[in-house]
Amino acid sequence: MAAALAALLLSGAFVHPAMADSADGDLYYTTFTGGVNVHTVHYNYDGASTFSLTNNTGLASTNGADGILFAPNGNLLVGGQGFNLNEVKKDGTIVTTVNPGNPSFHLALTSNASNALVYNVWNGSGGAAIGAVQLSGGGLLSNGVAYTVRGTNTSNLDVRGVIYNPSNGNWYYGTAPDGGSGDFGTVVFNDVAHTATLTRLQTGLYAHGLSYDPFTQTVIVNSANYIQQLDGAGNILSFLTGNGPFDQAAEDGKGHLFAASNSGYLQFVDYDATGLIGAGANFTDAPFLANNLDDIAPLSGLGSNPVPEPATNVLMGSGLLALAAFGLLKKRLFA
Repeated sequence: MAAALAALLLSGAFVHPAMADSADGDLYYTTFTGGVNVHTVHYNYDGASTFSLTNNTGLASTNGADGILFAPNGNLLVGGQGFNLNEVKKDGTIVTTVNPGNPSFHLALTSNASNALVYNVWNGSGGAAIGAVQLSGGGLLSNGVAYTVRGTNTSNLDVRGVIYNPSNGNWYYGTAPDGGSGDFGTVVFNDVAHTATLTRLQTGLYAHGLSYDPFTQTVIVNSANYIQQLDGAGNILSFLTGNGPFDQAAEDGKGHLFAASNSGYLQFVDYDATGLIGAGANFTDAPFLANNLDDIAPLSGLGSNPVPEPATNVLMGSGLLALAAFGLLKKRLFA
């Protein structure tokens, strides 16, 4: 553990904060069966010893629900566990549904641009299915395209999730099934030829759900009862075990981890003082959230809730510029 933390400190990927941070906000999540399957819940952490969930609210009933993230226009994108990708407003209104080109389970956004691609990954045994949908105006408009998946040093093409690491410019993939372990490596997408080429880095990792943590510039993977923190080569820096099977995790960029378990529990970890998710000094809690809990939307980076610049800030900035200009003019006139 000490060596791993030292590596993070030397690389500049983690800077020790002055004190623990509190956390307060909303999670958007899916349940993999039942009527209402898109939900939101409010979370609060006091920065010391109390983590709570309140105002758990059902939002929408889509035709299947699994992966979930925010589109650049602020609406939710929900993988429908089949040939359907749904756009849903935060109030639960279903905007539209498109065919993503392949079955849609886990999702990953390529950028925050209004014409970004959203990759759709199938969660099926023995398959190799990835599709991509190009957004228009920040939301869904057209159907997607199926990709051909191939490997350079592996025959295991059963990809279950992908994630982009902006700190090194690599896309990563994992092949771990629900409740199991599998391969972890890099994936190169050709969005013209519609191919995805896999290069395995490690095997035996619990890489079913994949997320990027901007706080430590590491990749978080999870499946079964394990949550693992990896460097760019797939080496395990830290790990923790909990009440799984874990499906998808999200990090808020401030040293707080939220991992959804299919058993209904939400694993929370405060690691802002250590930089390592499995450090013994961390505060952890795992309250029950919902039966059939599946995925949660990102809280930072690509696919997180876009926050528009408040109009008051724009007006304030304009006012300050005007005052500065007036002061300069006055100085010149009365010099």
